[in-house]
Amino acid sequence: MLTTEQNFARWQHALEYGGSTHTIAQVIELLRQGKVRLFENKDGVIIGEIVQYPQFRAVGYWQIFGTLQDCLELDGPVSEWGRSEGCTVATAAGRKGWGRVGAPYGWRYHSSNFWKSLTGEH
Repeated sequence: MLTTEQNFARWQHALEYGGSTHTIAQVIELLRQGKVRLFENKDGVIIGEIVQYPQFRAVGYWQIFGTLQDCLELDGPVSEWGRSEGCTVATAAGRKGWGRVGAPYGWRYHSSNFWKSLTGEH
Protein backbone atom coordinates (compact mmCIF):
# COMPACT_ATOMS: atom_id res chain seq x y z
CA MET A 1 0.00 0.00 0.00
CA LEU A 2 1.09 3.53 -0.71
CA THR A 3 1.68 6.01 2.07
CA THR A 4 -0.56 9.04 2.46
CA GLU A 5 2.24 11.23 1.09
CA GLN A 6 2.63 9.00 -1.99
CA ASN A 7 -1.13 9.10 -2.63
CA PHE A 8 -1.20 12.89 -2.36
CA ALA A 9 1.78 13.16 -4.72
CA ARG A 10 -0.03 10.98 -7.28
CA TRP A 11 -3.18 13.01 -6.83
CA GLN A 12 -1.28 16.26 -7.33
CA HIS A 13 0.33 14.86 -10.48
CA ALA A 14 -3.10 13.81 -11.82
CA LEU A 15 -4.48 17.29 -11.18
CA GLU A 16 -1.52 18.91 -12.95
CA TYR A 17 -1.77 16.48 -15.88
CA GLY A 18 -5.47 17.34 -16.18
CA GLY A 19 -4.75 21.05 -16.56
CA SER A 20 -4.44 22.26 -12.95
CA THR A 21 -8.13 23.15 -12.86
CA HIS A 22 -8.41 22.41 -9.13
CA THR A 23 -6.25 22.09 -6.05
CA ILE A 24 -6.49 19.06 -3.78
CA ALA A 25 -8.20 21.25 -1.17
CA GLN A 26 -10.81 22.34 -3.72
CA VAL A 27 -11.53 18.72 -4.70
CA ILE A 28 -11.85 17.78 -1.03
CA GLU A 29 -14.41 20.57 -0.66
CA LEU A 30 -16.36 19.21 -3.66
CA LEU A 31 -16.30 15.78 -1.98
CA ARG A 32 -17.61 17.31 1.26
CA GLN A 33 -20.40 19.05 -0.65
CA GLY A 34 -21.35 15.79 -2.38
CA LYS A 35 -20.69 17.22 -5.84
CA VAL A 36 -18.20 14.46 -6.67
CA ARG A 37 -17.68 10.97 -5.27
CA LEU A 38 -14.47 9.16 -4.36
CA PHE A 39 -13.95 5.46 -5.07
CA GLU A 40 -10.93 3.63 -3.63
CA ASN A 41 -9.52 0.16 -4.15
CA LYS A 42 -6.16 -0.59 -2.54
CA ASP A 43 -3.76 1.76 -4.39
CA GLY A 44 -6.32 2.96 -6.95
CA VAL A 45 -8.57 6.01 -6.79
CA ILE A 46 -11.28 7.33 -9.10
CA ILE A 47 -13.16 10.53 -8.44
CA GLY A 48 -16.42 10.56 -10.35
CA GLU A 49 -18.86 13.30 -11.16
CA ILE A 50 -22.33 13.32 -12.64
CA VAL A 51 -22.65 15.60 -15.68
CA GLN A 52 -26.03 16.58 -17.08
CA TYR A 53 -25.94 17.31 -20.80
CA PRO A 54 -29.00 18.46 -22.77
CA GLN A 55 -29.41 15.02 -24.38
CA PHE A 56 -28.21 12.63 -21.65
CA ARG A 57 -26.61 12.22 -18.26
CA ALA A 58 -23.03 10.94 -17.93
CA VAL A 59 -20.82 9.69 -15.16
CA GLY A 60 -17.43 11.31 -15.64
CA TYR A 61 -14.36 9.45 -14.48
CA TRP A 62 -12.90 12.83 -13.60
CA GLN A 63 -9.68 11.90 -11.81
CA ILE A 64 -8.01 8.52 -11.98
CA PHE A 65 -4.74 7.80 -10.24
CA GLY A 66 -2.86 5.00 -8.58
CA THR A 67 -1.98 1.46 -9.56
CA LEU A 68 -3.48 0.52 -12.93
CA GLN A 69 -5.07 -2.78 -11.92
CA ASP A 70 -6.51 -1.30 -8.73
CA CYS A 71 -8.07 1.52 -10.78
CA LEU A 72 -9.48 -0.89 -13.36
CA GLU A 73 -11.19 -2.85 -10.58
CA LEU A 74 -13.11 0.34 -9.72
CA ASP A 75 -14.74 0.50 -13.16
CA GLY A 76 -17.71 -1.63 -12.06
CA PRO A 77 -18.54 0.34 -8.91
CA VAL A 78 -18.20 3.71 -10.68
CA SER A 79 -20.35 2.54 -13.61
CA GLU A 80 -22.98 1.14 -11.26
CA TRP A 81 -23.09 4.45 -9.37
CA GLY A 82 -23.58 6.23 -12.69
CA ARG A 83 -26.44 3.93 -13.67
CA SER A 84 -28.07 4.48 -10.25
CA GLU A 85 -27.91 8.24 -10.93
CA GLY A 86 -29.63 7.87 -14.32
CA CYS A 87 -26.49 8.02 -16.46
CA THR A 88 -26.51 6.31 -19.84
CA VAL A 89 -22.83 6.82 -20.70
CA ALA A 90 -19.48 7.14 -18.96
CA THR A 91 -16.72 9.52 -20.01
CA ALA A 92 -13.02 9.78 -19.27
CA ALA A 93 -10.09 11.68 -20.74
CA GLY A 94 -6.66 10.21 -21.29
CA ARG A 95 -4.00 9.24 -23.75
CA LYS A 96 -5.22 7.33 -26.81
CA GLY A 97 -3.25 4.27 -25.67
CA TRP A 98 -5.59 3.86 -22.70
CA GLY A 99 -8.12 2.54 -25.20
CA ARG A 100 -6.33 -0.82 -25.26
CA VAL A 101 -6.44 -1.06 -21.48
CA GLY A 102 -10.06 0.03 -21.24
CA ALA A 103 -11.42 -2.02 -24.18
CA PRO A 104 -12.13 -5.15 -22.10
CA TYR A 105 -14.26 -2.93 -19.82
CA GLY A 106 -16.29 -1.52 -22.73
CA TRP A 107 -14.33 1.71 -23.21
CA ARG A 108 -13.65 2.96 -26.73
CA TYR A 109 -11.72 5.92 -28.05
CA HIS A 110 -14.12 8.69 -28.96
CA SER A 111 -12.30 11.96 -29.50
CA SER A 112 -9.26 13.93 -28.48
CA ASN A 113 -8.78 16.74 -25.98
CA PHE A 114 -6.65 19.77 -26.74
CA TRP A 115 -5.47 22.61 -24.51
CA LYS A 116 -4.73 26.18 -25.60
CA SER A 117 -3.54 29.05 -23.42
CA LEU A 118 -5.33 32.32 -24.01
CA THR A 119 -2.81 34.29 -21.95
CA GLY A 120 0.35 33.41 -23.86
CA GLU A 121 1.56 31.06 -21.11
CA HIS A 122 2.35 27.45 -21.87
